[in-house]
Parts: sequence; C-alpha cells; structure tokens
Amino acid sequence: MARAARVTSIDVIDTTAVAMQRFRTEAAVVLDELQIQMQRALEWIHHDRKDYWAEELRRSWEGLTAARLQLQQAQVSRRIAGHEPACIDEKRALERAKRRLETAQQKVEAVKHWTHVIERAVDEFQQSRAQFVDWLDTDLIQAVAVLNRMTASLESYTSLEAPAAPGPVPLRGQTAPEPLAAAPETPAGQDSPPASPAADAEKKEPTP
Repeated sequence: MARAARVTSIDVIDTTAVAMQRFRTEAAVVLDELQIQMQRALEWIHHDRKDYWAEELRRSWEGLTAARLQLQQAQVSRRIAGHEPACIDEKRALERAKRRLETAQQKVEAVKHWTHVIERAVDEFQQSRAQFVDWLDTDLIQAVAVLNRMTASLESYTSLEAPAAPGPVPLRGQTAPEPLAAAPETPAGQDSPPASPAADAEKKEPTP
C-alpha cells in the first residue's frame, strides 16, 4: 500500500540534505583526529613508557648493587674487635634502592598490562571506525542523493500550472447544448405560482 507524505516546505528537504552533507564532512575530520590520538597513545605506551621504565629498572638494579657494596664496605671498615657497626646511613640507602627497584618492576609490569589493554581498545576503535566510514561513504551519500532528487521533483511539480477544467465535448454533427434557463423564483409567502385563466375555465366547465 502506497504511503503519502505531507510536504509543507521544499526548503526543509534541501536544508536537511545540506545538514547531512555537513555532518559527513565534520565526522570525517573528527575521525581523522581520533586516529591521530590513537597513534599517539600507541607511541606513548610502546616507546616512551616502555623505554623509560626499562631504563629505570636497569638503573635500579645498579643502585641496589652499589648500595649493598657500600654497606659491606662500611661494615668491614668500621668493625672493631668483632663489634658490628650500625651503618645506619648505608642501610637506609639500601632500603631506598630496594624500594626504587620494586617500583620500577611494578611499572614495567603495568606497562605490559596497559599495552595489551590499549591495543585491544585501538583494534575495537578501528573496526567501529571502518564501519562508520563505510556508512558515511555509502548510506549517507545515497540518502542525500534521494533528498536532492526529491527536491528537484517537487520543484518541477510546483512549477507546472494547473489546467482549466474541461467542459462537455459535443458529439460529431451536434452543437454544444445551450445552458438551461433559470426557473422563476416563487415570491415569499406563496407556495405555488398562480394558475392561468385557461386552467380556471377547465376547472369550472361541467362534465357531460
């Protein structure tokens, strides 16, 4: 069953088509910007953070080794008659080196974890982006084309003048019928027109 649409303004259809086209342009710009941000996130997690904490882990191991060596040297040099020296500063330095190493190890593991999380998020984004771009390049363009054709058709339709209503066409060999004369109006208060004198005479004549 065909459905009818009530169109009150052709300009609204044209405005809608223009708005849809503008949306496609702006969406493409946003998608490109998101793509750049995704690449930056991957670069940051793959290189910046990974390289930084790998280097920090190496330095932490070196710091721990140096702190242990300093503590051992202090204990040997300060030992008197079998009495173990306190070496408080060296022990504190060793504890700081251990905490630094522990933090570096945790950060290295965190970088590995979040690298996988970000990679999965980027993959999901790329899939959704591909579907959206396909919709922008196919369905949206087709919809705009339909609206443009609709506008053109309605403008062509409204530009046509409505033809005058045709009268009765006479048959071949006949002339067009003349219009009927209007019946005389009955005066107000009178139900029927007055009878003619001949009609009154017929009423009065006796029947044989």
